[in-house]
Amino acid sequence: MKKIAAIVVLIISLQVNAQKSFEKSANVVAFGLDLGYYNYTSKIATSPTSESNPALNKMLSLHYERGVLNWLGIGAKVQLCDYFTEKDTATNSKPSFKALDATLLVNAHFVRSKRVDMLAGFNVGYSTMHWDARDQYISGAKGGGLVFDLHLQPRFYFGDHIGMFINLAYVHYSYKNMDFQNTQFNENDILDLTGGGVNFGFGFQAKF
Repeated sequence: MKKIAAIVVLIISLQVNAQKSFEKSANVVAFGLDLGYYNYTSKIATSPTSESNPALNKMLSLHYERGVLNWLGIGAKVQLCDYFTEKDTATNSKPSFKALDATLLVNAHFVRSKRVDMLAGFNVGYSTMHWDARDQYISGAKGGGLVFDLHLQPRFYFGDHIGMFINLAYVHYSYKNMDFQNTQFNENDILDLTGGGVNFGFGFQAKF
């Protein structure tokens, strides 16, 4: 009986002291690639109507996370968004539509085995948008606004330090009072652009 009790205590001790994929004081640096499908509603101040359009983009992101508790991580994320556009057949030019996001991130790690780290969390911060229409009548718009996302992210480790992750998120942008320039009438206007959608992607992380 004593031997059985000793074996049970040893197994529990090994489980308690086993290395986890995330814990307090852990540092994680990650690089990600995502695709996003959104729906934006645009409203120009001088116009009584609004317009809704779909948008597809690709994103490159770099984020850092620090374990403040065994299950809780806080950090920051920088993301470059490049929207897909079509060439204008009349002007033979292709618009440029890009954004840069800087956010704070909070993650809750609810599965922390040696090789698997499952987390859910959110990002919130500021995004700057620049739209270059490359058109003879509309020059484009620029400005900034709020961005936030809710995400679910499983991470897998090949060893103790290097691994990969899959990212699934809902993202929302709210650009208010953007500087909109209409060269046809040689005047500036105010543009509100709001919307969101789904991101899906993958990336690689290093833990130290």
